[in-house]
Amino acid sequence: MVVGYIKEENIDSGIFQKIKGVEIRKFDNNYVIAISNKDKSWLKKRLVKNIEKLKIEALVFGNQLEGSFKEEICTMLGRRKLQIINGKLLMEYMEYEIVKYIINKQGTNTKKEDIYIIFKKEDGLDLNFLKRFIENFKVTNIVTNDIERLKNVQENLLENDGILIAVSNNKKKALKRAKYIINVNLNKEELEKYTINRNSIIINIRENVKYNSSSFDGININYFNISCPDEYIEKLEQIGDIETKFDLVKLYESILLCNNIQKQELEAIYERINEDGIYVTELIGNNGLISDEELQKIHKANLDKMRKLV
Repeated sequence: MVVGYIKEENIDSGIFQKIKGVEIRKFDNNYVIAISNKDKSWLKKRLVKNIEKLKIEALVFGNQLEGSFKEEICTMLGRRKLQIINGKLLMEYMEYEIVKYIINKQGTNTKKEDIYIIFKKEDGLDLNFLKRFIENFKVTNIVTNDIERLKNVQENLLENDGILIAVSNNKKKALKRAKYIINVNLNKEELEKYTINRNSIIINIRENVKYNSSSFDGININYFNISCPDEYIEKLEQIGDIETKFDLVKLYESILLCNNIQKQELEAIYERINEDGIYVTELIGNNGLISDEELQKIHKANLDKMRKLV
């Protein structure tokens, strides 16, 4: 996969600025495309032509180009088969690490906790991602409209491994006691059809969602930050400054895509991420970074609720 990394630069060299306004250089088998930070409006057509000419298959937009500029470029590219790297694929591969990060910050462990995973029927959804949750959590609860497929999984696990998982799609009851929810592919409208524990932590994988029922005091997690080993940082800094120009999650995701990671088995992907020394450092919600204190406060609220029920 050929990736284009698009960033703003101070391209201000007289006639070059007026005539060209775009700098392109090779990075491995990919391209770093710098555009003028003066007046980007007249550069859009030229940028699109370069993307098409270089046969770029995926794009990473620099931090300063997120928003309307990115949307206009994507619109101009139209139906061309192009992947916009937004960090969500890496979030999907690291969903277990994200939950584990939360639980560690709360001073508990997975063997003591139930996990709730909600998804809608989708062709091609690889259910092997459930394995790590089933093996490591006290109980794994699956909430889905793909009941028939999950019933088969449930029966096989019970028969072959003696493991019981719960499968349901009851919109009023299925998530009523959930502390940790992984929302794989539901959008806001679909998720809001469910009654959810007011102190839940919802990890939204495919889409950014703000579950905001009037009675909800929990946390929506829509993104995260990671740490990479120094050798990765040094290489990625050749694309652009990670502090200001690019997001590290998107850059690392682009590395995985360049290695055709989507064609590999999930276990191989998990192993690659682990071997690369990638781990979660921060969680991001609708209002920015989520503090340890917020995670601990939610945990205490759930414990207090449980004590009252006893």
